[in-house]
Amino acid sequence: YNQEQSTRSGPTQGCHNDEASTCRRTSAQGAERKACASIEVTEFLMLTGIQVDTESTTRGVAGHAISTFRAMGSDLEVQVWGELELCESLTALALTRIEILEQSWSRFRVNSELSRANSMAGLGPIEISPDFAELISSMLSATKITNGLFDPTMARVIEALGYRVDFPELGEFTPATHIPSFSSISGVSLTGRVLTLDAGVALDPGAIGKGLAGDIICREFMQAGATGVLANIGGDVVIAGTPGDDFWRISVGNDQHPGSGATLGTIQSAVGGFAVATSSTAKRTWGDGLHHVIDPRTGAMSQTDLIQATVVAPSGWQAESYATAALVLGYEEGAHFLNKRGLTHFLVPAPAFSSIN
Repeated sequence: YNQEQSTRSGPTQGCHNDEASTCRRTSAQGAERKACASIEVTEFLMLTGIQVDTESTTRGVAGHAISTFRAMGSDLEVQVWGELELCESLTALALTRIEILEQSWSRFRVNSELSRANSMAGLGPIEISPDFAELISSMLSATKITNGLFDPTMARVIEALGYRVDFPELGEFTPATHIPSFSSISGVSLTGRVLTLDAGVALDPGAIGKGLAGDIICREFMQAGATGVLANIGGDVVIAGTPGDDFWRISVGNDQHPGSGATLGTIQSAVGGFAVATSSTAKRTWGDGLHHVIDPRTGAMSQTDLIQATVVAPSGWQAESYATAALVLGYEEGAHFLNKRGLTHFLVPAPAFSSIN
């Protein structure tokens, strides 16, 4: 899956952003795997004390179970391979684990750990949870590997543009007449689990929250004894292990023309340990052409010849970071940026540029 490729697409059709990286696998059943220790689901729920309102659907067959539900403003699907009882236990836990992460990381929940941290900027160091510390560490790393093209300190800019609530709840609004300046990543300090934000800093993890959530699900479920895990969060996919005796097959759609089922390409691999993520301005738009991708170099909405960047990387948070960076850079610079790092990618130009070869 690490073959370099850039796809400039014109009027070809693809799928919705929430389906931009769609998992498809053949149905052949794998050989029986060695038994793994099961997890007591009810005990875990009691320990967390989490109340989950979202409906979840879980189904399983020998050595494979699937859970589908709604969270993080997206449709989610978690698939697990291994001993059947373990698969069913883990897929039943998936919704609760995602809820715990969302309660820590969400910018749209006033009582989330992220919201509390933003409200305490400038007041000194605070101790944070391991989940939140991992998110902060990933955001800082994302800024570094993208040369600052991903910047998590632009929450106030996003809010001023009108993106103040989870996207499905976004209704009529009046955007701010003045876009505030954003602070520097240098105003964020993390030492172990102690976080310090300078006055004026407000964090927004953006899409890397979904990518990191997929990473955590795959990592923890593999550690629990699964032989293969797939986490699909809003069309961004993280994969670990093997799907029985089958192989992984991920198709990449075109956000410019959702719903047709046409694809830009397919990534295939016998073994997991990679992720596919898309950054796009074709979806999650509101008002008069407003969208959520901000260029940190200007503090304004990104305006380039790209409408979609899909990237394959070793982890979900990395794939999200690189896709965002490429979208901000535009086709030529974005392709160079990704090729230099040896990353498989699919780039789709905006309609006005689709005739350029």
